[in-house]
Amino acid sequence: VNMKTIIQFALVLASSTAISASHVVSGTSARLPMSLSPIINDLEAEGVSHVTTAAFLSSKSVRVASCAKLLRSLFGVSADEAEEVSYGTTMAFGKKLGTNAEAENSDEEDIGSGVAIACPPSSGSTVSEVCSTVVACGGTVVYVADPVDLGRGEGLFDSLGPAIERLLASRAQAAAAQEGETTSVALSRPSTLIVVFSGTSTPQQIAAARKSWEQSAAKMLKSIIQPTQSARATKLEDVFDRIEYLSDKEKNVDMHLCPAGGEVGAPDSPSSMGPSEVADGVRAVIDSGLVENLGPIIEAQAKVPPKQACPRLTNPVDLAAARLLGPKARSALDDCLTTIQKSAGADGTTLVPAYGALAHAAIHRALDDFDSAATSFKKSPVAKRIRNDLRINLYSELSDIYDIQVSALKSISFDGFRARLNKLRITPNLATQMDEAAQESVAEFTAAVKKLRPPAHDAVKWASTSDQISSFGNKCREHNVERLKAARASGQFKPLPRKGVTVGFHWLLPKPFGNDYRQEPKMMHTADDLVYAPVDGITDVSGMEIRSGDWKKGVVPAPSGSEMMYLK
Repeated sequence: VNMKTIIQFALVLASSTAISASHVVSGTSARLPMSLSPIINDLEAEGVSHVTTAAFLSSKSVRVASCAKLLRSLFGVSADEAEEVSYGTTMAFGKKLGTNAEAENSDEEDIGSGVAIACPPSSGSTVSEVCSTVVACGGTVVYVADPVDLGRGEGLFDSLGPAIERLLASRAQAAAAQEGETTSVALSRPSTLIVVFSGTSTPQQIAAARKSWEQSAAKMLKSIIQPTQSARATKLEDVFDRIEYLSDKEKNVDMHLCPAGGEVGAPDSPSSMGPSEVADGVRAVIDSGLVENLGPIIEAQAKVPPKQACPRLTNPVDLAAARLLGPKARSALDDCLTTIQKSAGADGTTLVPAYGALAHAAIHRALDDFDSAATSFKKSPVAKRIRNDLRINLYSELSDIYDIQVSALKSISFDGFRARLNKLRITPNLATQMDEAAQESVAEFTAAVKKLRPPAHDAVKWASTSDQISSFGNKCREHNVERLKAARASGQFKPLPRKGVTVGFHWLLPKPFGNDYRQEPKMMHTADDLVYAPVDGITDVSGMEIRSGDWKKGVVPAPSGSEMMYLK
C-alpha cells in the first residue's frame, strides 16, 4: 500500500467520522415559515453558532412516498431519526453537522454548524407558503425534478417559479430600502440551488436532464414578473449564486449547500450565519404578511381597509396578480389624488366649480391605467378584488374632498346671499325682498352643487345634493328671520299696515220682468213674498193702497200676449 492510498483512506475516514457525528436536533409540525424559528433556537441551544437554512421542494409529478424517501436519504436522516423527520407531517427540522478537522484544530469556541431544512409538502402547501418559506431561507433551495415533468415541460415550476418571482421582488425591495445604508441580510446572504434529478445515475443522464431543465427554466424566467429596478434575469445563474446538479443517489446534500462550493459545515462558509441573524430574516418575512395569505400585503399597498379575509392563494397566477397589481393600485390611487390636489389644493378647500367632472375623469383614468396593467390577469379573482377595492377606495378618498368642496361652496354662496341683503333698502316691503334674495341664492347654489358631484351611478355613497340644497335653504331662511327681528327691534323696519276688506253680495232675480203669458199672476211663487194674491184670485189695488204707496209691493207684472202690461 502506497502513501497516496493511505492519505485517501484517512480523508475518507475523517469525513465519515464527521458525517456520522451529524444528527437531527429537532423537528416541528408547525406551519411554515414560523416553524423555522424554534428550530433555529434548538440548534443554538445545541451549541451551533453558524446556521444555514434551505427549502426542500419538488416538481408536481414526484410522489409523496418518493419525497419522503429522498428527504431522508439526501439529508442523511437515519432510521432512528425517522420519527423526528416525516415528510408531510414535519414542516421543518434542524440538523447539527459533525465537527471536521479544521474546526477541531481551531482555537475558537462555539464554532458548531447546523442546517435548518424547511420541507413544505407538495400537496398540502399553498403557493404563498412556499414563497414565504423560500424567502425566509435566503433563497437556498434543494429541488427534486421528476423526469416526467422534464419531458413535458409542465408541473416543473409550479412552486419554484412563483418562489423565484417573490425572491427577486424581496431583493428589489431590500435594495430600495437599504439604498445608501449598510447592506441588509437579504442582500448579503448568498443563495444556492441544488437540483436533484430523480431517476438519474450516470453523468450522461444528468447532462441530458440538465439541458431540458435549463431550457424550461429560461421559458419560466420569461413568463414571471420581475422587478424593473434591476436587469431582468434570463437564466437561473442570474438568480442563484451557485447551482449544482446531482443525482437522486447523492447522500448528505446538506454538505453541498455552501455557495462557494465548499462544505456548509465550515465556519467560514458564506451561507452560514449566526442564529440571531437567521432568526431576524425569518421574522422579517413573517412580519411582511406573506404567510397566512396575501390580504395584508394587498391592503397595505392599495390602502384599502380590510373588509374580509382574503382567499388563500392556490395558483401562481393569483400570486403574481397580487404582487404586481398591489403596487399598481397604490400608484393609481396616488396619481388620482395628485391630479385632484393640483386643482383643489392639498387640503381640498380651493373650490373647483367642475369638481364632479374632474373627479369622474381622474377616477376613470386611474381605473384605465390599472386595467392596462391587469390585462394578463382578467380571470384572476385576486385581480378582480384588487380592482374593486381600488374603485371603492378612489370614491372614498374623493368623497372626503367632495364634502370639503360642498362646505366651501356653501360658504361662498352664503357670503353672496349676505351681500344681496346688504344692497336692499329698508322699506315696508323688506321681508318680501329678503325672501326673493334667498330664493335667488338657493337657485344659484342648486346649480353649482350639482356640478360638484360625479354621475349618480358612480358616487352612490356620496351625500345627496338634495340634502345639501335643503340645508343651505334652511340656513338662508333662518338668517332672514334673525335680520328681520334685529331690524324691528331697532325700529328701522315697520311692515305695511293692513288694508280694509270690502265684501260684496250679488243676487239673481229669476224673473225680473214677471211671468210669461202662459202663467197667471197668482201662479207666482208666493213663498218669495213678491206677489200679492187675494183670496178671490184677482189682483187689485185699492184706492187706499194707491194713496199710501204700498201697492207697489204687491203688484207683479203679468204680460199678456206679446206685450207686458200691468193690472191696475
